Amino acid sequence: MWWCCCVLAAWLLAGGAGISPEAVFRGHVKVPLLEPVSVVLGPNECKCIVVTNISNQTTFVVAQVYTHVQNVTVSLSKHFPADASYTSSSAGVVLMLNPATFYIRAGGEPVTAVLFALSYNALDPVPGACNTEFILENDPNLHLVYNSYETSVMFAPANLGAPRQLLPPACDVKTDVSTRWRLTYDIYQYFLPETDLSMESLSEGMRKMSSVQKIEQNGIKITTVNSFEQTIIYGNSYVGTGVIYNVIVRDPVWKTSASYIPVSTYACTLSSAGYLCENSDRNFIYVQALCTVLGVYGLILCLIGHRIFEAEFLFFGFLVFGFISFVLASRFTALDFIKRFQITVAAGLLGGVVVTLIRGIFGVPISCVTFVGTVLGFLVAAIIFFTPLANFTVFRNDINFWIIFACVMLLVPMVLILLPRTLNIITCALVGSYAVIITVGVYVYTSLTFIILNIIKRAIYPEFAKVESDAPFQRTDYILTALWIVLFVSGTTLQLILERNRLPFPPCPYDNWKRRRSAAFGERTPLLRQPEI
Repeated sequence: MWWCCCVLAAWLLAGGAGISPEAVFRGHVKVPLLEPVSVVLGPNECKCIVVTNISNQTTFVVAQVYTHVQNVTVSLSKHFPADASYTSSSAGVVLMLNPATFYIRAGGEPVTAVLFALSYNALDPVPGACNTEFILENDPNLHLVYNSYETSVMFAPANLGAPRQLLPPACDVKTDVSTRWRLTYDIYQYFLPETDLSMESLSEGMRKMSSVQKIEQNGIKITTVNSFEQTIIYGNSYVGTGVIYNVIVRDPVWKTSASYIPVSTYACTLSSAGYLCENSDRNFIYVQALCTVLGVYGLILCLIGHRIFEAEFLFFGFLVFGFISFVLASRFTALDFIKRFQITVAAGLLGGVVVTLIRGIFGVPISCVTFVGTVLGFLVAAIIFFTPLANFTVFRNDINFWIIFACVMLLVPMVLILLPRTLNIITCALVGSYAVIITVGVYVYTSLTFIILNIIKRAIYPEFAKVESDAPFQRTDYILTALWIVLFVSGTTLQLILERNRLPFPPCPYDNWKRRRSAAFGERTPLLRQPEI
């Protein structure tokens, strides 16, 4: 099963529109505050956006535009200069109300965009107003970059608010509590329904992450950073599951806050239709086939693993040596998926055969069960670090993480080795039932596969230590968790009943063979020695 997760990880780890000068202006669009407005843009079409219903108390407006697949460009100038424009599928600008207008522009394809605007007063912090890294002077956007391991979200620091028409405070002259350095930033995320890549789902999620109040109601708070820390956060990449990030900047003196522009990602490139991730189906077929084989094998072990004592060592040897070979091949070589797949399968088969032969020739049931128990300890440690415990600061250090992980992995078999048969039965039931869940996970998306995938990522990608990993847990995950529990309890109970009147462990196969051979030889010898008549 481990190597099935490794292969699944390998498949998952395999995977700015320019501005055309031929733009066409076609009228303007009015966007009332707090009311989403949908607009359709043709290829290279531009529109002037006018924010309306602005009160006298408003000092600035944060306007946002988002699309599903294609990018759009926003700018405060109708000429869209390169040093004052921003292109993304989720883009926004800060309007200082002189006037409350900005411009959007489509790329080379038609696009449907949704516009939304929020107003703030003089005491509210201004998102991105102390920008020194990105293009826009006031940049309220979240800049998202992802790979198959992690998703990084960067943003520009905010500034203190100021009355309308007055200059804002200087950003970096002082660092005392009267300056923008007192501001703090809360980073939130929101998970879209698993496997739902539709525009409707995205729009619903964007609405839930568009303002301070809605973010606090619907989002999951990842962390808080102060102004002296880096304004960047690293999240886990969940391929095919939509995640929306947003940031709330807070002023602890005035007790005010403001939100940045929400940004979304599926950790993959969406197809032109916007309903599928563009991945290699050919490779994934291998993953599905192998996981299916392991799932069937795991189900058999879950129910009668202790009865087929020798057969289980082929399975667990396969997992251990396949996992080790995959980690080494991924971390220290640049081989492609197919070659790593071949190495993993070959090493897993060889390891499984060797462990089975050791048991078959030498017996040593306690040593073999201890080996199997370490796989149970590995899974238990992985489950523990699948929880928010993995986000504790102490575990950002790889040495701390792997020492604690190894301690848990070894502690489990050490505690249960006093009851070796029970240890073996529990291992077969828990690991075998999880193999079934992994198999389901390659056909129906579930976050439970990340119990092992997160450990694989941590082992082969050193930078994964800084990732804030909070997996989405939705309806499918609850159903599969219940199935996992039922399989584990049923498998453990069934094996304990089947083995209650039997020896703790079956005899060594090689010893059995020698006894049978000796017995057969002993019966024939007297006949051979009888005198001829």
